[in-house]
Amino acid sequence: MWSVLLYKLLFFGIPAIVLVLFVVSLVRYVVAKRKNKKMPGSFSDSEIKKRQIMLIVLSVIVGVFVVVVVGFIALMFMAVAYM
Repeated sequence: MWSVLLYKLLFFGIPAIVLVLFVVSLVRYVVAKRKNKKMPGSFSDSEIKKRQIMLIVLSVIVGVFVVVVVGFIALMFMAVAYM
């Protein structure tokens, strides 16, 4: 019972959480850039830089997840093809 719950958390929960964090980071960065463009000085340069760094870090993490998933799917297709 608990092992299935742990498996689901690790297999589905962590990528879902990372994806949600990526979307939130993207929205925060775009809102800061747009608001700073309309009203200059509403966000400091350090705040925008911090949001940009967080967006880059989460983009790399999401990219690694995507590469792992696509690689796993390709591996499964090859395994089925050579059965």
